[in-house]
Amino acid sequence: MSEQRELGQRLGSLDTRLRLLLLHLTGSAIRARVEIEDLLQEVYLRALANPEQLPAESANEQELFRYLRAIARHTVVDVARAARAIKRDGREQPLGRPSWSRTSLPGLDPRDPGPGPHTRVEGLEAQAHLDRAFDSLSPEHRRVLGLRKFEGLSARETADRMGRSEKAVHSVFRRALEAWDSAMG
Repeated sequence: MSEQRELGQRLGSLDTRLRLLLLHLTGSAIRARVEIEDLLQEVYLRALANPEQLPAESANEQELFRYLRAIARHTVVDVARAARAIKRDGREQPLGRPSWSRTSLPGLDPRDPGPGPHTRVEGLEAQAHLDRAFDSLSPEHRRVLGLRKFEGLSARETADRMGRSEKAVHSVFRRALEAWDSAMG
């Protein structure tokens, strides 16, 4: 049981970064139909469904985040495919989890030994504030932050993706951090 708790703590330590990555990877059309919280939960469930593929406990946080980042990308792709399928059928409705979720963990213990309701509410409020601040940024600022901070790309790789010079990426990244800090208050 302590192994599960340690794994939960390892995954939980990346919660904010992973949530922001999902905000970066999803567009407004997907976010209008699926909650980021559902996507986050799906990423964790997919990671736990194959525990042998998780980076070893000795692996650093960056390796674990890299693994979760790949799962997050696949999850978002699955959601986008489900949304397109529903749209082709002429239905405009929220995506039901069964239409895009591929995980089931029989025997998963639903009892949560984690924080109590008050602490969870405070955490959710702080996360909502962080999400709103990120969403308030310009598309260019969200993109450069997503590529540099959440996808872990270098300035050169980001410049290639954005079609800009490396110097311009450094400048936009600095302004994006300042804008995000300002939006956070």
